[in-house]
Amino acid sequence: MVCCVTTRILVIDDDALIREMFRFYLDQQGHAVTALGSGAAAVEHCRQSPPDLVLCDLRMPGMDGLTVLREIHAAVPGLPLIMISGTGDMADAISALKLGAADFLTKPIEDFAVLDHAVGKALERARLEAENRAYRASLEAANGRLTATLRQLEADEEHGRQIQFALLPASPAHFGGFELTRFIAPSSFLSGDFVDYFSIDGDRFGFYMADVAGHGVPSAVITVLLKGAVGRYLENHRRYGDTTITSPADLLRALNEEFLAARYGKHLTMFYGVINIAGGRLTCANAGQYPYPMIADGDGLREVGGRSAPVGLFEGAEYRSEEFGFDGDSALRLFSDGALELVGMPTLSERKSVLQTLAADRGLDAEGLAARLGVWDKAHRPDDVSVLSLRGIVPS
Repeated sequence: MVCCVTTRILVIDDDALIREMFRFYLDQQGHAVTALGSGAAAVEHCRQSPPDLVLCDLRMPGMDGLTVLREIHAAVPGLPLIMISGTGDMADAISALKLGAADFLTKPIEDFAVLDHAVGKALERARLEAENRAYRASLEAANGRLTATLRQLEADEEHGRQIQFALLPASPAHFGGFELTRFIAPSSFLSGDFVDYFSIDGDRFGFYMADVAGHGVPSAVITVLLKGAVGRYLENHRRYGDTTITSPADLLRALNEEFLAARYGKHLTMFYGVINIAGGRLTCANAGQYPYPMIADGDGLREVGGRSAPVGLFEGAEYRSEEFGFDGDSALRLFSDGALELVGMPTLSERKSVLQTLAADRGLDAEGLAARLGVWDKAHRPDDVSVLSLRGIVPS
């Protein structure tokens, strides 16, 4: 049977008659055959022009078959070699196979179907081994590219983290007789949590905490878009007298419509408040922020905000502003829901109770609250953790 693909076979035998017999038969089978009578010449031939398969006599003067096998495999790893012996000694066969021979045949070969089978099996095995080597090389190259890509992503995420944190306000910050501090610990490089505070005019300042659904780059991008959107409403107030930024419910309503129209595919919870410095009044509205913000003052501790829809989730969502007295003896504490995950209590009510106890301690700023939560004691945080603290400063 003539092979459909021409393979190059090297025959090594010191007997010229046997060499020609193998050459003639294999040539008839469609192979391209080279026949050599010296082991040393055969090794050099393989170095210069490796064939697809080698047939080698075991007993030859000078360099014997086992030495040829070792030399060829050193020069051309993976090149299949069929050892042929006139003795059929079992020890010879074992030695050859241990050294990596593809097969072991005895001569004279009375049925050339045996040779055909051995040649076909050796070539197929060599083909599969070559494919495996190519696959491993391809996999190693892919792993190398993946490693390089991951390093680049980590570098990009670290750069993104620096940009995102550069957008955060200074901590602490003071507006009249009030102090604002913030703390954010991302669960990964980038945070879906964000806090901001800013002067609106000489009498008022605004602040908010937001928690975008999800983690990583997509959520972090939304926090940047949110800061930009709030910044536009602040600029509209300063330039055109637009009152949206001064009304928490109106701002949340406007942001909800804007995010739905933009189809970002993300929603966020948000608490926004405005402090009237001279009047000592807090006006605020909630958009799904949980746990609920807490005010600690001379009357004790109370939750504010109540149930409401997140921003960017429901068309026509309504938000309601609340107003409270807020003076030098008051403290407002906001925790993102990731803070609940850090509290080692079995039930939600017990975890909320821990946060309430912390919020009631008006001597703690945001960093102090985070430290009491044990943020740095956790090797892995399942969610971003954020704390925002607003405190009135009692004159000394």
